[in-house]
Amino acid sequence: MKKYLIVMGLALGLPSTLIGVFALLYNLVQAGLISWNVSLVIMVLVSVNTLYLMIRYVNKKKD
Repeated sequence: MKKYLIVMGLALGLPSTLIGVFALLYNLVQAGLISWNVSLVIMVLVSVNTLYLMIRYVNKKKD
């Protein structure tokens, strides 16, 4: 049961995480510190990492 609570927490936190990361990356792009392509790669990596964690916790054998 505990693993489903972890997955639900990750799922509920995903939109907030993406909005926060986007805001940070947008400011970095506007300041000229990183390019737009680098920011897109980082956004994709954050999304994939969160989805990977959700799948990993669901597929755990025991609590």
